[in-house]
Amino acid sequence: MLVALAGACSSKTDEPIAPAALVKQVVESTIAARDYIGPDACGECHPEQHALWKASLHRVMNQRADADAVIAPAGAALAYRDGTVTLEQDDHGYAMTFARGAANVRYRITRTIGRKSLQEFVGVVDGTTEEVRLPVGWWPRLGGLYPQPFFDPWLREDDIDIYAPVKEPWAERCPWCHSTYPFEQRIARASGPRSLGHGLEQYFVGPAGGPRLAVAQQVTTGISCESCHLGGRAHAAGAPIHFVPLGAEPRPGAPAPTAFAVERLDADVVNTVCAQCHSGPSPRLPDGSATRNSSEALDLAASSCTTARCTHCHDPHRGGSSEARAIAACTECHTTFRDVDAARLHAGKGHGEVTCLDCHMPKIAMGIDRYVRSHRISSPTNVTMLAAAAPNACNLCHLDRSIRWTLTELQREVGNLDAYGDPDEAVGAVWLASAEPDIRVTAVMAYARSKLGRYAVAELLSLLDDARPYVRSWTQFAVEEILGKKLVGYDPRAPSADRKLAIKKLR
Repeated sequence: MLVALAGACSSKTDEPIAPAALVKQVVESTIAARDYIGPDACGECHPEQHALWKASLHRVMNQRADADAVIAPAGAALAYRDGTVTLEQDDHGYAMTFARGAANVRYRITRTIGRKSLQEFVGVVDGTTEEVRLPVGWWPRLGGLYPQPFFDPWLREDDIDIYAPVKEPWAERCPWCHSTYPFEQRIARASGPRSLGHGLEQYFVGPAGGPRLAVAQQVTTGISCESCHLGGRAHAAGAPIHFVPLGAEPRPGAPAPTAFAVERLDADVVNTVCAQCHSGPSPRLPDGSATRNSSEALDLAASSCTTARCTHCHDPHRGGSSEARAIAACTECHTTFRDVDAARLHAGKGHGEVTCLDCHMPKIAMGIDRYVRSHRISSPTNVTMLAAAAPNACNLCHLDRSIRWTLTELQREVGNLDAYGDPDEAVGAVWLASAEPDIRVTAVMAYARSKLGRYAVAELLSLLDDARPYVRSWTQFAVEEILGKKLVGYDPRAPSADRKLAIKKLR
């Protein structure tokens, strides 16, 4: 139990906080629903952080579907697989109708998920109350409504009938990472039969809970202050703030509360706070690196670097990242490379514009509409990756070189290369023909960043008719980047015959 004098912060919630002169605040819990006061109360004492948060993407990870939350234009329509999807707006808000033949399903939109790179929708069938995640989203980069398999790589096109009523409740999946709620719910979920959770919740014991979020206990739709800082009621009364939960039974090895100034510099504490959400599942490359986003915390935890904190590169209030901050963080330990000449010597001749991030955190993770850096900090000489001719930092730039060439340059040996195909074939071509769709997309976007891209357009065009819809979408991104213009007449959602005709015209 912690005891602190009540302080100057105040709360606008129903439960009053007594003046500092009259009482002492006994901190028994920062995890129960009653401990949460909401971001506006936090903002009374922290106006700068509150203002930054209000302009951040964290705030709009979930929103009520009112005011300007919906970024798709009213009237937006999708013609797909013998049916249509239409977004409508009326005096009651937004609705989306899925119609095919004589059947149609109409959802009243209640919430949005995301805003900048992709926006998905949550709704209820007219006359019901069960909120569900709708199977289409608005993709700003492509300027249209797209079925889920086009932006969600987990789904094949035949895995889902978008015109069938959705059965899975929204509260069983999305809000766990897209909204703010009492930490005791996280503990309950992690203590349940599926042991869900990779963040701070894994270190504490509580009554087992089910997979569904108690939506009525949401503090905010969207990520707000208390997602990271936990319930702020005691802090508003003058008690110290903590990242480490108070009021929960710790498991062996759980971090202990110290001082906030100490906790915020502790990589294990900070990174497990972020891991509460940034620990999604992903296919993995041979060294364990994720090929898709949302698994950043798991990748970082598996890195050889044990001192890197998420906040070294990312400002949680503003959002986004800074490569300059990241490089500065690297050189906190690798002090030799603060010297520019030493860093260039380490990178090798011809790599004057290459940074430590390019080699040790290459862009091999699929984001929402762009490729992002791997968070598994590793060496470009990793034998596991090279032996499998997997996407590696060297060949992401040297797409026209073979894996044998790369090994020679790195002075590495991995045994019988013939076991992995032709070791003298250009790796870019090998990746484009890979049986793994994520590797095909990795190659496509590597060409988009490369000066070699314009020489590979003919090969890339064939992937505009790939069997996997998300490969087609990402190939459209890549070809448009290389050519510097939109692909007029091509639509990845169209039937294959129409796609082939459009590709023929593009050639």
